[in-house]
Amino acid sequence: MPHIIVEYSQSLEAQIPQLLPDMHEALVEQGVERARLKTRATLLNHAVVGDKGLNGQMLHATLLILAGRDGPTKKKFGDALHTVMKETVSPECAVTLEIRDMDPDTYYL
Repeated sequence: MPHIIVEYSQSLEAQIPQLLPDMHEALVEQGVERARLKTRATLLNHAVVGDKGLNGQMLHATLLILAGRDGPTKKKFGDALHTVMKETVSPECAVTLEIRDMDPDTYYL
C-alpha cells in the first residue's frame, strides 16, 4: 500500500530510470513488503525553483503510507528515501521529501 510519488524537473530526466528502483529498494530494505509498494514519477515540464527560476533543478518525493506508523518508523523511511535522492542528483538540485498518512477508512485496495 505505500506509494512513492516523485516529481522532477526536466533536467533530471536521465536520472529517473535508476532513481525509482533505488527508492523502491530503499523502502524494501526498511521492511516494507515489496509486493505492496508502488513507485512512480511525474515530469514537471515547468518549474520555478528558488532563486534559480526556470533554470533550477528540483526533485520532490511524497511517501504515502497508511496511518498508524510511529514517528521513528516514518523517520527511518524518510531518511532512507532522502539519502537515495540526494545521492542521485547534483548538490545544486533542490531535494525535498514529505511523508503523509493515508486514512485507512478512505483508502481502497
